[in-house]
Amino acid sequence: MIEFAGIKFRNPFVVASSPLTVKPFLLKQAFDCGAAAASTKLTLIKQPFYKKCRMYHDPKVGSIVCVDRRLDMEEGVRLIEETKKLVPELILFSNITHEGADLESWGRLAKAMEDAGADLIEPNFICPNLSLTAKKLGVKQGQGGALTGQDPDLAREVVKIIKSAVKIPVVPKLTPNVTDIAGIAEACVEGGADGICMAGAQLSLPPVDLNNLNHVYDLSQGASFGSLGGQSCLLPGLAMVAQIASRVKAPLVGGGGLFTWEDAVQYMVWGSTLVTACTSLMWNGFELIPKILDGMESYMKEQGFTSYDQMVGKALHNIRPASDLDMIPDMPTLDAELCTGCGACLKPGHCYAIEMVDGLPVVDGEKCIGCSACVALCPTGALYFPGYSGKPVHR
Repeated sequence: MIEFAGIKFRNPFVVASSPLTVKPFLLKQAFDCGAAAASTKLTLIKQPFYKKCRMYHDPKVGSIVCVDRRLDMEEGVRLIEETKKLVPELILFSNITHEGADLESWGRLAKAMEDAGADLIEPNFICPNLSLTAKKLGVKQGQGGALTGQDPDLAREVVKIIKSAVKIPVVPKLTPNVTDIAGIAEACVEGGADGICMAGAQLSLPPVDLNNLNHVYDLSQGASFGSLGGQSCLLPGLAMVAQIASRVKAPLVGGGGLFTWEDAVQYMVWGSTLVTACTSLMWNGFELIPKILDGMESYMKEQGFTSYDQMVGKALHNIRPASDLDMIPDMPTLDAELCTGCGACLKPGHCYAIEMVDGLPVVDGEKCIGCSACVALCPTGALYFPGYSGKPVHR
């Protein structure tokens, strides 16, 4: 059990707004597999265009949503109503946005979702497929999605309007495509936000087919700047969550590249109260959820935590200016019994401190700069820094 914005969640796991959350039966599957909450498919009063989902997938890198089908208000209302009848215990974030200049319509849409049974409103300040992509191409469109999330004054005003329209918590979902993510979060909190959601969606583009420059991946009719998902989002996601958690006194939902229980715990110790996933579930199914939750529970017991909230923000004290970082004082040491003489430690292009002698690497301490690349590259763990506990994370 963990509390977020005054609401008790059975665990921290939230299924992100996506094709995973567009049907009541899918939302029930998510709940049956252990999810505490889900964010329903993005809803507008009336979407500006109707398209089926077009995505780029690379299981080694990530995914890009180039365009997707959204819901009109009537569809969004019906989704929440039907889901609450089917699985009333599932906590629902209603993911909404508005493309028009009449900001009051944000409040109208939010109120409709509240009346339908939503537990929280999630103003969508993240989606790049609406106005942000058009702006990058010099085409004038509305101002919903990521364009709202790039303007702190607009974000603050939209949150104020929604807060005046509903009684349930308001949790804006922010775009990473800004220079100061914590500044946008601060503006939202000034407007009355009860929490902040931060999850992937870096502006990205699928690769072109180098043998046919008129063909982009399998998107033969062209491509669009889109929303990045998958493992490529993890490290930037952790950084953005930590930036917000360091400056803003509001609970966070963190995600982006979350595939394992370790990823979930990383988000929590860097400041997230709840965690959210999308691409990993699209690729691996809802059965991934209990694996993540089981791993989190085991980790908590091993570390002596008695509740999820005891993990939140536990790593933030490690962040400091680069000028204050302690350097690794020693050069790498070799465990000759583990070394296979593979030569991986000789590969770093910037390093001239290691040479192979009689089939084993020898490190020149005068030349070593302590970058630890050789330690990370060593496939057997034969190279290590004495007294240094840091180990590379191999995914």
